[in-house]
Amino acid sequence: MERCDSCGRELASTWKFCIYCGRRMRSTMPVPALMTVPATTPASIPAAIRPDFGFEPVKKYDTPFWVGIGMGTLGLVLIVYAAIQIYASYA
Repeated sequence: MERCDSCGRELASTWKFCIYCGRRMRSTMPVPALMTVPATTPASIPAAIRPDFGFEPVKKYDTPFWVGIGMGTLGLVLIVYAAIQIYASYA
């Protein structure tokens, strides 16, 4: 068990933060080399190059989309028309 430097309460040695005051605990474990920031950074990072897949990407609203919208609308109109015809025959 360790004690928090800020509030003095006892905490488990595996905890990274104090659950009472939120202060970061002192770490006795070494920091891995992958997590350290390099001292020098390159002046510029080249931009990513978009790969060429050999075909054009599909547009967001292509022809099949609009055909589907039209068929759905037509179907809805036919359902409403049939409902009106059925209701009118009972009146």
